[in-house]
Order: sequence, then structure tokens, then C-alpha cells
Amino acid sequence: MRLSERWYAGMSAILLTACAMDPQSPLPSTEGTLLVQGGEVVDVRDVTTRSAQTSGIGSVIGGVAGAVLGSRIGSGNGQAIAGVGGALGGGMAGNELEKATRGSNLTTELSVRLDNGEVRTYKIDPGDSFRIGERVTVTTRNGIVRVARP
Repeated sequence: MRLSERWYAGMSAILLTACAMDPQSPLPSTEGTLLVQGGEVVDVRDVTTRSAQTSGIGSVIGGVAGAVLGSRIGSGNGQAIAGVGGALGGGMAGNELEKATRGSNLTTELSVRLDNGEVRTYKIDPGDSFRIGERVTVTTRNGIVRVARP
């Protein structure tokens, strides 16, 4: 047998083996996990959240302003101590001011009693309108939850 005949014979054997595979065997999936649960809405509430995280700009500006104003008080060592105290106080005040002026987020929390008895709370878009007692379907795919009407 020549090399080309051996190659064709080998390829034919591989293809015939592939065709003879069990069609009932599961194929690998790239979709991940999927969980669908039914439930009933037991609570709907709007929640306003503020970010506790600040950029630090308020602290810096407040600290500088406090240091400048504090250093104008007294003389000698007293002036230095007043400057440090002013920097600390101004930094804290600037940080609190930044927290108070940061934007807030409005979200809606939906509590659902699942058919298995568990009560779970989900964050949904404020535009979605669900009512207490309404039947819903909770779909979880790869960790992402979606609450919808059946």
C-alpha cells in the first residue's frame, strides 16, 4: 500500500467511527447553569442608597483650607498646632461634605416567596412595576437573576 492509500484508509476509519457515536450521548454545553423557579411577590419597596465611598478630593480641599485658616491663629508652636488641628478638622469636614453631596441611587427591592417556601429579595429596575400577590418566575442563569411575569 502506498502512503496516500494508507492515509485515505486511516481517514475513512476515523470518519466511520465518528458516525457510529451514540446520538443519545450529551454534547458539552457552553450555556452554563439554568434554574427556573416560580414564586409570589410578598413585598415591593423603593430603596435609596448613597455611596459611602468618596474620591478624597473633599478631604484634601478641606484639609488644605483648615491648615491655612488654623495657621493664622496664635503664634510660634501654638500656630503650628492650630494649623495641624485645622488640617485634621478641615479634612474630616471636607470628607463629610463630599459624602452628603454625592448622588444617590434609587432601586426597587422585590421580595419573593418561592414555591419551595424560601423568601428571597432581588434588586430590580425602578421602572418595573410588580404588585404584592403577583405570580413571578425567577430565572437564574450563570449567577444572573431575572424576575419576570410568567
